[in-house]
Amino acid sequence: MYRPVFHISVVILNLYSFWYDQMYLDFPYPNKEYAELSFKGRQVFLTIWCFTLQTIYFAVSFLNDIVGTDAPAPKKTPLIRTLKDHLFCLAFPVAIYVSTAFWTIYTVDKKLVFPDYIEKIFPVWLNHVLHTLVAVFMFIELIATRRIYPSRTFGIFYTLFFSMCYVVYIHLLYAHTKMWPYPIFEVLNLAQRILYFAISTVIAIGFYLIGEKLNAAVSKGSTMPYVNGHANGHMKKNK
Repeated sequence: MYRPVFHISVVILNLYSFWYDQMYLDFPYPNKEYAELSFKGRQVFLTIWCFTLQTIYFAVSFLNDIVGTDAPAPKKTPLIRTLKDHLFCLAFPVAIYVSTAFWTIYTVDKKLVFPDYIEKIFPVWLNHVLHTLVAVFMFIELIATRRIYPSRTFGIFYTLFFSMCYVVYIHLLYAHTKMWPYPIFEVLNLAQRILYFAISTVIAIGFYLIGEKLNAAVSKGSTMPYVNGHANGHMKKNK
């Protein structure tokens, strides 16, 4: 019973947070073209891509609680369960990356990701919903539910595809507006940006592999993570 309550609670919190942002927060964008974008230009931030992905994941998880299954290795896997499992393998590394990258850069030089003019109007609770709880919720989910990972090839592909979509998007955005979504990119030249994105991608893949290993450790019924489309090991029978 606790799983559906947890899942729907996260969805409600996220939807409320987004509603609050849209209703009460107005960022003084230096570029007017950003301010004219839909959703007050929030979609330019990786944080919001992560936040949207997590909201979708927990909504699907709630539906799986109602009409799917949380069995470690169901004999017949419902479509909603497969969708949930595949979304998790992407939502986990993205959430851990966003939380880790934000707070690391914030600690080193916060103006590169969270300038004073934004921090002054941004509620502390909302900052933690977007940059802290996304990771906390995914670790709770890792422990509280069961999932069957897709093949490592597919899982890493999902992570790479998501990352590349965002990189391409912000470069197209820059070509149109001559402004980066995060101040950190203003101080990096082309070679440094390429290195930054390359390192970020490697870190994201690392977080994917960590999620896969942690899943194998906590998921009852599975001895090893899925590697090449089949379990690398065997599925234990439930006693």
